[in-house]
Amino acid sequence: MKKLLTFTMASVMAAGMAVSSAVASDWPNRPVTLIVAAGAGGGTDATARWLAADLEQKFGQPFNVVNRAEGGGIAGITELANATPDGYTIGILFNYAPFRLLGMGDLSSESYTPIAQYNFDYAAIHVKADSDFKSLDEVIGKLKEDPQSLAIGCGAVCPSSWSSAFSKVLIDNDIDIKVMRWVPSAGAAAGLQELVAGGVDVLTASLPEAAGLMDAGEVRPLAVLAPERLSAFPDVPTAGEQVPDAAPGGVFRALAGPAGLPEDIVDQLETAMKEIYDSEQFQKNMSERGFGLRYADREGLKEWMKTHEADTETVLRAAGAIQ
Repeated sequence: MKKLLTFTMASVMAAGMAVSSAVASDWPNRPVTLIVAAGAGGGTDATARWLAADLEQKFGQPFNVVNRAEGGGIAGITELANATPDGYTIGILFNYAPFRLLGMGDLSSESYTPIAQYNFDYAAIHVKADSDFKSLDEVIGKLKEDPQSLAIGCGAVCPSSWSSAFSKVLIDNDIDIKVMRWVPSAGAAAGLQELVAGGVDVLTASLPEAAGLMDAGEVRPLAVLAPERLSAFPDVPTAGEQVPDAAPGGVFRALAGPAGLPEDIVDQLETAMKEIYDSEQFQKNMSERGFGLRYADREGLKEWMKTHEADTETVLRAAGAIQ
């Protein structure tokens, strides 16, 4: 009986491995879902749709973008982590670490299969076009006087993503960010609309995401948290030009799948992502909209994810959000 049981279990395992191998070798033979944990109209959505079109061309199957921005993106990245690792659900991963640290989900680098990073955008500080604030140091001066005097939009969960970079600048200027009036939103696009409507006084988001409203004369950037001015936005000063020792910071975007994605599917996607990233059209799309280009293969992305988790924990501890 014991020999029979051992043989049966071995047979089941072998059969499962054979099915998995067959499924992976035939991938993709039907449409693939690309989860975007952000609302339509933002930077994550825009770059995801470019990638989806290119991936569809390469693999001959639709890559359907599904926006899941609920909870500042927690719905989307949780759905990605919980998806069946068969290659038919992948997604765009961005600054996810705050969710676990803030008790909103048990998500870490181990929850995902890294494929490739394609972007890093520096955070920028925006105000409504008719705001009395003309510079970042004026905002910091106001918050030093009274940390609760301004409503600060995060462009996501607070403090995370864009607001984490701004939080570091505030902490370095002896501002108690624990008592500040942080206002979350379902992504940068929603946050920008809130800024235009007067619901917040200041918003953290990227320059590319705000570009349309900047051109329309509704939003005005005060500074970008970059080491130098961005070529696509040369008139926007860096934070360091106004505030001594302001540290750069921002948001990464990468393609990932749920943990356990078959190796040969990862190989195919990683190869495709490098070809797409290097293509003239993708480089043009990203550059014309001002999105930062930064590539990392699966191993480089895995290391970056661990760095992101450690850095986020440092900021949230300083914010008093975690003990």
